[in-house]
Amino acid sequence: MSKLIDKPIKVQVSGTLNASIPNPVAFRYRDSTFAIRVVEEWKDTGEWWNDEAEKIFYRVAAASPPDDDGRAGARLFEIYQDTRTKRWYLYKAYD
Repeated sequence: MSKLIDKPIKVQVSGTLNASIPNPVAFRYRDSTFAIRVVEEWKDTGEWWNDEAEKIFYRVAAASPPDDDGRAGARLFEIYQDTRTKRWYLYKAYD
């Protein structure tokens, strides 16, 4: 299952994946910072007929902070960058 979030986030980038596509390595959401690894990347043209900008989507794996028993895990998220504004968003979180 997944939860749609679509909220602005701060993203740390390190170089590029290919050509001029940024390589996100961490993001901050709700006072937590998640170190991430890109699993998949794709472009979405959006609603071009409504003048919506192209978006670069990333499916990322993030290390979860340890739980009360000290076990850490991994979570999947989808984040994207609006190519016009260069702003980043947390689009979706997977359970």
